[in-house]
Amino acid sequence: MSRYEVKWLDENAVIIKGTIDENFVFDDEVAKFKDSVTIDLQGVDRINSCGVREWVKAIMKTEAHLVFKNCSSVIVSQFSMIPEFLGKNGKVESFETQFICEHCGHEEAKVLQVGKDIQPGQELYEDGPEVTCPECGETMECDHNPELYFSFLSDAS
Repeated sequence: MSRYEVKWLDENAVIIKGTIDENFVFDDEVAKFKDSVTIDLQGVDRINSCGVREWVKAIMKTEAHLVFKNCSSVIVSQFSMIPEFLGKNGKVESFETQFICEHCGHEEAKVLQVGKDIQPGQELYEDGPEVTCPECGETMECDHNPELYFSFLSDAS
């Protein structure tokens, strides 16, 4: 039983939702990739080690330029741990980050645009971007370890 969905918006854009696990079959989709493909990963809510293996095995087969957008937190964790997860020619356009306000306790997920909200190519990310709490107006903190979570951006240009 498939717990994921792959939906093509057009020949250059695809959305992936659900769980990437041992049942994830992406080879046939990767074979359809043209020169450039945008992959929206906002709906990916879980990935396990078998799913990582299947993803990397499939994504490394293409020479296409890949643009990853709206990447969920579970996907961002993979970018930082497994460089091959981006493929040979992959670039992250936008990704989700969790924030928390230490003043009032408000929690919020924000989609960050690379190059606008956070700059690529820094050697070390000690802090996340500054985000104002919509509830109390105080500065929110990144609810991840910025040094680890944003590390995939260090190699981005």
